[in-house]
Amino acid sequence: MSEYLTTKEVADLLRLKERKVYDLAARGEIPCVKATGKLLFPRLDMQRWMESRGGVAGQGAIPQTLLGSHDPLLEWALGASGSGIPTLMGGSLDGLSRFTKREGAICGLHIPGDDLEQWNIDAVETECSEMPVVLMHWAKRRRGLIVRSDCSLTDFASLSDVRFVGRQADSGSHQILAQQLMHHRLEFSDLNVVREARTETEAALLLVEGQADVTFGLECFASRYQLKFVPVCTEWFDLLVDRHAYFEPSFQRLLQFTRSDAFLEESSRFVGYDIGSLGQIRFNGAR
Repeated sequence: MSEYLTTKEVADLLRLKERKVYDLAARGEIPCVKATGKLLFPRLDMQRWMESRGGVAGQGAIPQTLLGSHDPLLEWALGASGSGIPTLMGGSLDGLSRFTKREGAICGLHIPGDDLEQWNIDAVETECSEMPVVLMHWAKRRRGLIVRSDCSLTDFASLSDVRFVGRQADSGSHQILAQQLMHHRLEFSDLNVVREARTETEAALLLVEGQADVTFGLECFASRYQLKFVPVCTEWFDLLVDRHAYFEPSFQRLLQFTRSDAFLEESSRFVGYDIGSLGQIRFNGAR
């Protein structure tokens, strides 16, 4: 992991134009050094600067725990990168609630807006606008109905006739499904919910084991377990990160790993994933 950040990395983090970063550096308002004609920003000095700007000092340390929604690629990367970041994945809404109570420094989210066009930002602006946080994009993921190979279901119209695996009410999957049911003039009470799964993996495996016929999940699991898939939407999965925690070695180790050949090779196995914008800062609160 480099001891220095580039101008572009600082601009992306602060959600500023690179020209503004140059101006801050020229006025001595941001820690930097010049080497071979280029501006470089010492990582540790930047961390201290961000702490003072974000009002982190004196509030007590936040556990470097990842909360929120389950993502299989993220779960793999946490271990493969050696980040050492522990997890407590109870769903997007559960994670966001815990994050605002400072029970964890990172939170995985895929919370839909009213029209399934805006993801996560509305919820983060509502809950975290006065907090020193950044919302960093992880991946776009195709979601839809995962169907057992011997089940003839092809759309929502016959959903009440099959055994369905639901998700916990605090999950992003549950929120997206609620919108889809409303669109098709259905209610949860119309479904024959035989099991509730806590993760994407568990939901798909219940179909493989023959305990249910359909769930609302990610295309990568339909492909992995040779199940049928009916696409419904492409969602945005983002990481909400405390600004101080963004600079911690554990999170930086994870980010560095996402640029490796090993990560790119593994991510290519996840059907329905688009990681082209991984690392993009989508929201920057309380600067």
